[in-house]
Amino acid sequence: MIIKFKLTAILAFGISALVLAQGRTPDFQFKVVETSYIMNLSKGSAKTTNDTVFYNLYRWGNAKRIGKELKHIVNRKTGDTIKSGSFEVMDNRILFFVKENNRASYVNIYTQNEKGLLSLTKGARAVSAVPTKALIEPLPPHDGTGYPGYVDIPAEFPGGINKARQFLANNIQYPDEAVENGVNGTVQVKFTIEADGSISNIEIVRKLGYGCDEEVIRVLKRMPKWNPAKLKGQNVRSYFTMPVSFRTQ
Repeated sequence: MIIKFKLTAILAFGISALVLAQGRTPDFQFKVVETSYIMNLSKGSAKTTNDTVFYNLYRWGNAKRIGKELKHIVNRKTGDTIKSGSFEVMDNRILFFVKENNRASYVNIYTQNEKGLLSLTKGARAVSAVPTKALIEPLPPHDGTGYPGYVDIPAEFPGGINKARQFLANNIQYPDEAVENGVNGTVQVKFTIEADGSISNIEIVRKLGYGCDEEVIRVLKRMPKWNPAKLKGQNVRSYFTMPVSFRTQ
């Protein structure tokens, strides 16, 4: 009982010391893989026209701030939101999204490596991907003559195209070389959806370079199976041509 009490007391002291070191009780607490993190909110200058609030990211047990990301900017007089931010924890990453009026969203991504350390990919815009109409490749139907044409039901990513966009945005890591060189542009990629829904024959139709082409291929290879296209009630191969955009902030 005495040993248990001492351990509890030490643990409580450690938590108190952390809270004091970082200012107050954490506003958010979560884990990335096995590493615990906390976040506090802080405000910008009270003398400015806008009310600005930030996320402050810390590793649990360490008083040194890892990152400072925007939560929102609101005009104090009108109450209008100029920028709004949010965050999401996914696999080994913490993603901070920012939406600005009349502009595309961008995301800062903190990726945790095997040693539990975070690296930042800054200013990567949200990836957009809109597939073209699905065309069926020449395949032998029942009569064995080959049947090039349109499918009756196009292949579809589970949950729809918005889920496909989300998968790409959540998994594509903006290459360091592209960020450093301020590369903006679109990778045009063509791939086949097999009759079992798997992806094959990935081909870059329009290259962007700086590691972006390879990154698109890497993520497409990890993509879950699609619901395959159908022709006359049967699953058939089809292909998509998809633009994947990269934008730096």
